[in-house]
Amino acid sequence: MHLVIINQYGLPAGAPGITRHGDLGAELVRQGHEVTVIASRFNYLTRDAGLTHDAGPTNGTDPTHDGVRFVWLDTGSYRGNDRQRLRSMVSYTVRAAWAALRLSPRPDVVLASSPHLLAGLSGMLVARRFRVPFLFEVRDLWPSALVDLGGLRAGSLVHRGLELLERLCYRVADRIIIVPPHADRRVRAMGADPAKCVAIPNALDRRGPAEPLPGSLETVFSDMGDRAILLYAGAQGVSNGLSLVLDALDVLRADDAATYDRLGVVLIGDGGQHDRLVAAAAARGHANIAFHPPISKGAIPTALARATLLLVSFADAPVYDFGLSPNKLFDYLAAGRPVLLASRLDDTPVAESGAGRTYDPGSAQSLAAGIAALVACPPEERAAMGKRGQALIEERYTIAITGRRLAELLRTVRRATP
Repeated sequence: MHLVIINQYGLPAGAPGITRHGDLGAELVRQGHEVTVIASRFNYLTRDAGLTHDAGPTNGTDPTHDGVRFVWLDTGSYRGNDRQRLRSMVSYTVRAAWAALRLSPRPDVVLASSPHLLAGLSGMLVARRFRVPFLFEVRDLWPSALVDLGGLRAGSLVHRGLELLERLCYRVADRIIIVPPHADRRVRAMGADPAKCVAIPNALDRRGPAEPLPGSLETVFSDMGDRAILLYAGAQGVSNGLSLVLDALDVLRADDAATYDRLGVVLIGDGGQHDRLVAAAAARGHANIAFHPPISKGAIPTALARATLLLVSFADAPVYDFGLSPNKLFDYLAAGRPVLLASRLDDTPVAESGAGRTYDPGSAQSLAAGIAALVACPPEERAAMGKRGQALIEERYTIAITGRRLAELLRTVRRATP
């Protein structure tokens, strides 16, 4: 079976960024399927033109990674959520549809993935042209997230237009893959049938041995000395709410000097808020925080193992009440370290397994209290938290498990197609 995935931000397994479809695609290839991912050459996380994506064997004229064929499209670069990004999305939508229509062999199933909803238009068009099932995948709930995070005015013409497109994607799709665990509630609220929803969360891809850290990051850890290290690795955008880390450091410095003096913070990654975070940390005089550029996926486990606590940070936004399934959460749980997760929900993997603590998004006091509590925990208690997280990963959240779930969904929709 040939699955075509339309995702502007798709990346091969092992690349810095969100590699969900590279990982799942490789698992499907191992099961005997053929997978093509149509993506933008521009990596929004590293701000790289993506030329290094082309390394590896080829399938015809397109590069393959772990057996997954990637069709890279030139859609322009951008730095923030601006007109250049919008132009990039529109360019991708048109080019992706054209590229998919020219594929050989033809697709048996088309999967279009959010966050941006224009990809759904490409997926609908291609699926209808070939008369094959259309799967719409909800990873980020747009436009709700855009409104909640201040990127779009509620009730504006663009907001209403995107909601119409969201409804259309839900209505036309043969099945709706949801990554946030409670996204079916949004599907219902938009007037679509939540019974079409199939939950396939993000998961851990177990690959070869971990890579060593780059020398520059080794220096960062060395400079931290014997401090307890709070580490975050990932995007540094508005949705990640990382300014709260600085606010929590302010709280600790004022109210809990002992914890503040024991703590070091390492933020690995890049994004639209990176420069502001660096400047704000310097302006506030926090010498115990270090920033490092993104590192390879293979080196992430090595970095996580050097930390005491691992942070999954999100902004305070109602859209996150539909639940969270970020890739980094599963990387963190697998690392065997306590996790601090921004969430008000009581059914998160962290809460269910007792693998750390949750804190209230947007509350510096709540985050500071969580940091202080975990730093004060005896090492054996933190180790027990880490083991509980690792056990949960093995039980529910590996790519082998979610890949089998996706393969079964593909068989189901193919059987249902006349």
